[in-house]
Amino acid sequence: MLYYVITLLTQIYCNGPILKAVQDAHLFPDSKHFVDMPLKLDPVTTLRHFYDLNGKWDNKTVLQKFVDEHFDPPGFELIEWYPEDWTVFPSSFLKIEDYHLRRWALHLHRIWRDLCRKVKDDVRQHQELFSLLYVPHPFIIPGGRFREFYYWDSFWIVKGLLFSEMYETAKGIIRNLAYMVENHGFVPNGGRVYYLIRSQPPLLTPMVYEYYMATGDLDFVQEILPMLEKEYKFWMLNRAQSFYDERYNRTILYFQYRASMKTPRPESYREDLELAEGLSSTEKHLIWSNVASAAETGWDFSTRWFAQSGPKMHKMKSIRTWSIIPVDLNAFICTNARIMASFYEISGNFPKVLLYQSWYEMAKLSLKVIHWNETDGIWYDYDLEKKRHSNRYYISNALPLYAKCYDDEDEITPHRAYDYLKVFFNSSFLNYRYL
Repeated sequence: MLYYVITLLTQIYCNGPILKAVQDAHLFPDSKHFVDMPLKLDPVTTLRHFYDLNGKWDNKTVLQKFVDEHFDPPGFELIEWYPEDWTVFPSSFLKIEDYHLRRWALHLHRIWRDLCRKVKDDVRQHQELFSLLYVPHPFIIPGGRFREFYYWDSFWIVKGLLFSEMYETAKGIIRNLAYMVENHGFVPNGGRVYYLIRSQPPLLTPMVYEYYMATGDLDFVQEILPMLEKEYKFWMLNRAQSFYDERYNRTILYFQYRASMKTPRPESYREDLELAEGLSSTEKHLIWSNVASAAETGWDFSTRWFAQSGPKMHKMKSIRTWSIIPVDLNAFICTNARIMASFYEISGNFPKVLLYQSWYEMAKLSLKVIHWNETDGIWYDYDLEKKRHSNRYYISNALPLYAKCYDDEDEITPHRAYDYLKVFFNSSFLNYRYL
């Protein structure tokens, strides 16, 4: 039933004549505004009424009238929510010795109350009217034009909530993401139907780990484990590729951000249309897929995904996310396997321990073979087209340290990576641009 509803909603919010007409007409200053507007009538009736206009939608006044009669303003489907576990001064803040830093942290702590939202029950009962995806628990929004949860943001939000000792709110956000996995097979980029084409860095498992370390709530870990495994399988089935290692004559797995899009992103429709102007249909598909994949990385948009030389150097038009094997994604997959093995060990499921330990070893091997640069002593992104490392400094180069994607007995690798980072942090110039 949900799949059918989502299919209908995509004809309104993801592609189709209404989306094209509204975005081409520039009815709203921001492309995201329209695709966040709830429907007043079901998608089938709305489409029928649109076709009844018999092409008169080219008239901006007629089109505006149609939108006003068939859509509500964005934000209508959310209610402001006061988190019950919020306190004025959490005891953890006493750990911050510097007065100015503590004051700044308390200012951030107060913002939780301003950004907490809950989805109205109307969305659960009538999902066919909303681009917003229903989740059962309150969550924190980024603010501004972003009125929904975001996967990448949620990781940092959960870390902040745990420090604020807001354990129930953090737990609810994790439950929401698990709810996405249960109903959609993965965690989408954000809480909208148009984000179901892509995910973001797979950090649900590290979120559960952070929560467990803060609370010791093993029952919750065991409850959520099936969803963590389901998400891991999504990345294995949908984002894994094979890499042939010529040096050792073997094939190993690696992971890429690889969303496929034949249309502009609905929330950035006009921008993507302008970017692809003058290109063939095949070229448009490729550039829109690369743009969507860059959005999946959480680094939208970084020069990591652009040409590093030539006339299009660091230009959006040169985006080539599909050509890059990102070191951070493969480190996230690695740490997920390690954490999953630990979770199954404390749960007493030893066959699963062996399974995830083997995947952890495979992920470590992948990072060593594909990403480790022996000359520089650091991990780099790998360029599939040029068949070499992208020797640029990005903080993502150090992610395998966080993920502990090297052997326990290997004392050299972390020290070499640390020396590499020291050189760049102490340098007056960093070979880094973030656009």
